Amino acid sequence: MRIKFIIIILLCVSPNLYAGIYPQTGAETYIGTNKLFVFTPWAGLRIGLSNNASLIFKYYNHNIRFNYLNDEEEETKRVAHLSNLTTVLYAQKNQHDFYSAFSYFFGTDSYRAFALDSGAAIKVSDRIKLEVGTYILKEDSVLWYPNEKSRTISLYSLKGGIRFRVMKWFIFNPKIYFYSNSEDVKASTYSLGFLFIPKSPIYISLYYFKYSESAQYRFSGDYVSLGLNFYY
Repeated sequence: MRIKFIIIILLCVSPNLYAGIYPQTGAETYIGTNKLFVFTPWAGLRIGLSNNASLIFKYYNHNIRFNYLNDEEEETKRVAHLSNLTTVLYAQKNQHDFYSAFSYFFGTDSYRAFALDSGAAIKVSDRIKLEVGTYILKEDSVLWYPNEKSRTISLYSLKGGIRFRVMKWFIFNPKIYFYSNSEDVKASTYSLGFLFIPKSPIYISLYYFKYSESAQYRFSGDYVSLGLNFYY
């Protein structure tokens, strides 16, 4: 049903369907520590509100697989499927970018979560933009700890980065993230990103992440993501 939803959007919507309404779609993959593998196809619509602002609706289908230690300290495979609906308000002014996104997540084992992601990219030269933002998540699940009782956790994050346009079609995008949650777990991530734009609307992304956390069961380690997205 989820895949059919994405296909219907792609078949029924074209950039010329209606002035100011444009399709977006893509897929992203993450691999890393604890044999994590995530494959996320997505689809959406961008509605132009003005020359400088857009409202974007997106649907994501997350297919997740990773290993964890069960009560017998044995490594066990975990498979889960999540979806999320996201609404984004995006605006540009004087070549600066601003966005605010609200997401609702649902999926395996009655997983439920809400997230608010906001940020800005501030242009400081013809080639360089500074990125700053915040991310807040509240989830109720056993997703990451299948052998424990369901619990509600709130996550707070600050993030920053630089977008350096090396060439017209190539952007270098290092980032850093700081996290804290309601269970007093502290974490941080730094990443090195490479964005390739061979021809609009094609966007190819490649990121390396180094994640560190203080939790007893650690996901600390190295991660890589690859994305192929189409932004009209």
